[in-house]
Amino acid sequence: MSSQESHESNPDLPDAAGEPGAPDAPDDGTQSRKPKKKSGKGRIVLITLGVVIVLMVGGGGGVYATQHSNPSFCNAICHTPMDPYVKSYKEGTSTNPLQVDLAAPLSVRVHMDSDQDIACITCHDDGIGEQLREGKAWITGDYVSPLEPKTLTVGEPKVEGQMNGVTFCLREGCHVGVETLDELKEVLSDRKRNPHDSHNGTLNCTECHRTHEQSVLWCSQCHADAEVPEGWLTYSEQQKQIKEAEEAAEE
Repeated sequence: MSSQESHESNPDLPDAAGEPGAPDAPDDGTQSRKPKKKSGKGRIVLITLGVVIVLMVGGGGGVYATQHSNPSFCNAICHTPMDPYVKSYKEGTSTNPLQVDLAAPLSVRVHMDSDQDIACITCHDDGIGEQLREGKAWITGDYVSPLEPKTLTVGEPKVEGQMNGVTFCLREGCHVGVETLDELKEVLSDRKRNPHDSHNGTLNCTECHRTHEQSVLWCSQCHADAEVPEGWLTYSEQQKQIKEAEEAAEE
């Protein structure tokens, strides 16, 4: 990612979640994840992957690269899992069906409306190997929808699939003047409750920050006086949505 977000959904608190790789929905538990199986095995998989490889490395590589950088490409090929995320990017709607009346733009929309040239692959920038893996998963139906989220850790990832939030969110060229943890702590240093300098230690970025859904102030589960940014959820509001989603899934 050469540039992710110098404009934030909250002017004080950078709002970024999600990781490189398959675009992911924030993991707040409000979405039931059921495998969506598609037909297509054996020869179909091999033939399709072969065509993709030819397009990537052959004469069509330039065309493929151009199309791959277009957000519409993401759901033009992989309709089932990608439609709500591309819609979120283009229209600012939440991928969480329980979040309809948004009080402030989602982070993904702020990214799009910024003066930076930000598309899906600015954050979800996969290499050829990852694209082939995802293509095979789509063809064979070996995926879940909504997509499984990944976690943006602050320290070194302890679980396979986790990404380092500092490396991802605070990289050079994204948040001007905020490229280290110490600089991040200074952003909200004037607040009584500074979530970037928590007494619980440094929190993982995705404890609060979402991209295609409303962000959540993790600190509010204990501190009722914690300042909640406009358009964000309190911890209790998030838990209420999780309960409603679980009840709906059981019906």
